[in-house]
Amino acid sequence: MNDENVKVDADTRNNVISHYDWGQKEMYAMLHKVAKERGLTDAELDASPGGYEDGLQSIAEQWYQNGMGDADKWMGQ
Repeated sequence: MNDENVKVDADTRNNVISHYDWGQKEMYAMLHKVAKERGLTDAELDASPGGYEDGLQSIAEQWYQNGMGDADKWMGQ
């Protein structure tokens, strides 16, 4: 039984990692889409230092990680 628990734990960990990676990619895609719709060019999006690259994108990543951390706490991790 213990071996089965280890397998389930490993599968669960891999699933959580893939969900996190997918969620982060989706968040970046949404930010990029909205920025383009608001009129920013690719050059402006890639500019560093720049409001999008160094400001909005990093703040969004921080809030995403905060949300993931809160979810871990609520799940007892």
